[in-house]
Amino acid sequence: MKDMLLSIINKYLQLFPDEFKRQEQMINFLKSHNDEEIADWNNFDGHIVATGFIYALKEGKFLVLHHKDLNMLLCPGGHMDQSDANPLVTAKRETKEETGIDNLEQLKIVNDEQLVPFDIDTHFIKFNQRLNLPEHYHFDFRYIFMIDKIKNVKIDVEESSSYKWLDMEQLCTETNYGKVLFKIKRILSKNKQCKRIC
Repeated sequence: MKDMLLSIINKYLQLFPDEFKRQEQMINFLKSHNDEEIADWNNFDGHIVATGFIYALKEGKFLVLHHKDLNMLLCPGGHMDQSDANPLVTAKRETKEETGIDNLEQLKIVNDEQLVPFDIDTHFIKFNQRLNLPEHYHFDFRYIFMIDKIKNVKIDVEESSSYKWLDMEQLCTETNYGKVLFKIKRILSKNKQCKRIC
């Protein structure tokens, strides 16, 4: 797992070489832990997670969920398990579990490198009082998935209280996505199927 994740990050940095400083903490985390520690939920140095940005082509909107513990709108995603072959598998599994949406088509940023996400982010997770989880970091592999139109969503009521479909303009008002909106716009503008772009 460790070598595979480092390989994905190296390929990602070939596309975004100016992000080395941004990825340094995750690289150090991976290099200083073995495979079991990387996938261990009790390792509070950090956790590998993966996120799915679901884009509905017909309406030009993204799905966000209201996370109960964090009290914010987030795209679906979650922790990478030891049994997950790679973070793309994690993103698809977690997205289906949290939304009920299946048959996702990935928007690839490089044609022959489907495992390379469009963004990799590190974010600090505060102490979770409900679950009694210490503060830690999430190292997040982010992918964009397309669906033809908005579908019924079956949220995981343990984690989410509601959901919304937001267009790009509305997504721009959510501060959590400021660092990635320029990437999303660029990727969608290059895809012939994506017509509604802010």
